[in-house]
Amino acid sequence: MRKNRSVLIALLTALLFTCGEAYASRLRLNGQVADLSGLKPLAGARVRIYKDGKLWREQGANMLGRYMVLFDNNHDYVVRVDAPGFQGKCFTLETHGPEWQGDRSVSHLDVEIRLPAKEKGIDLSWFDLPLGIAHFEPSTGFTRWNRTYEQNISAATREVMDRYAGYTGPMTLTGAAARMQAKQAHYRL
Repeated sequence: MRKNRSVLIALLTALLFTCGEAYASRLRLNGQVADLSGLKPLAGARVRIYKDGKLWREQGANMLGRYMVLFDNNHDYVVRVDAPGFQGKCFTLETHGPEWQGDRSVSHLDVEIRLPAKEKGIDLSWFDLPLGIAHFEPSTGFTRWNRTYEQNISAATREVMDRYAGYTGPMTLTGAAARMQAKQAHYRL
C-alpha cells in the first residue's frame, strides 16, 4: 500500500511539472500604416500574418492606422499590409531560438509601414517581396535585421521608388532607423 502511494505521488508530481504552462520572452509588434505621400494613417488597412506558411491572423488597422500582434516563439512569419488603392508591403520575422523557462517578458518592435498609392504606368509589384528580414531571439529579447539582405535589395528598391514621383525617403525596413539591437526599436518600411 505504501509503495502504491509513493508511485501515485511521483506520478502526480511529474504530471504537474509536465503540464504546467511554459513561458518565455515573446515579441509584440506594434505596427502603424500610413500613406506614403501625406503620411496619413490608413484606418482599416488589412494586416495579414502568415505563420509557417499558413494564414494565421488577419486584422484591420484602427483609426490611427495602428495594429498589434503578439507572436509565438519558434515560428516563421510573414507580415503583409495592404489597403485599397495602395501597393502592399511585407516583411518576414522568425522567432526561433532558446528560451528561458519562466520568462514572461514581452519585447516590443515598432514598425511603421508607408504604402505608396498605385499609379497607372508604375509597376510597384517589387514590394510584393519582403523589404526586411528580422530575427527575434527569445532568450535575449533582441530583434535584429538582416543587413546583407537589405543591402542586396536597396538598389532595386531605389530604382522602383525613383520612378514613383521622385520619392526620397527610406528604402528598406532599417534604412532610416538606428541600426541597433534593442528590446524596443522602431523601424520604417
